[in-house]
Amino acid sequence: MIARIQGMVVEREEKALIIDVHGVGYRVFVISALREKTALGSQVTFIIYDHRTDSDQVLFGFESTTDREYFELLLRVPSIGPKTALGVLDAAPIAVLSQAVITGDMDLLTSLSGIGKRTAERIVVELKGKLGELPTAMHFATHRGVHQEVSDALVAIGFSVSQAKQAVSKLPEDIGTVEAGVKAALKQSVS
Repeated sequence: MIARIQGMVVEREEKALIIDVHGVGYRVFVISALREKTALGSQVTFIIYDHRTDSDQVLFGFESTTDREYFELLLRVPSIGPKTALGVLDAAPIAVLSQAVITGDMDLLTSLSGIGKRTAERIVVELKGKLGELPTAMHFATHRGVHQEVSDALVAIGFSVSQAKQAVSKLPEDIGTVEAGVKAALKQSVS
C-alpha cells in the first residue's frame, strides 16, 4: 500500500497530477486548489490514500496527514465514496466543513456537489462526535486566520484568487467564523 509519494510534477490533468518518481508516473487525484498552485516541474510530497478495488487502484493526495484524516472520516459516512469525499473537500476547505458539521449547517452541506439532504444529515451525525479527535475550524482559524480560510473557501467554490482576496478585504476584522465570512462575502458579491 502506498502511503506517501515524493517526486516531480510532470503533467496536470483535470482532477489529478502526474508525479514522476524515478521514471514511474503516478496519477494522484488532488483538490483543485492544490492542483492549481502546484507548478509543472516542481518537487512535491503528498500524503496518499491508496484506494484499491478488485479492478482498480486510485491514489488520492493530500498536503498533510490531517487532510487525509478528514478524507478518511468522510469515507466512513454511508454513501460517500472516495471521489465524492474528495469533491466535498474540494468544495469546502476543512475549516468550513468542520464548522458546518459542528453547527449542523445543512444548507452549506447540501450546496456541495453530490451531497443531498440525507447525505448531509449523515455527515453531521457521523462526524459530529469524531471531529473532537482532529483539529477543528477554531484550530485552523487560530493558525491561519479566519480571513485566509474564507479566501480559500471562496476559491474552492469558484471565485478567482483575486476575486476572493477582494471580497475578503471588504470583510470586517471581527468576523468570528469561516462560515460567517463566506456568507458575508457571498452577500457582497450578489449586491
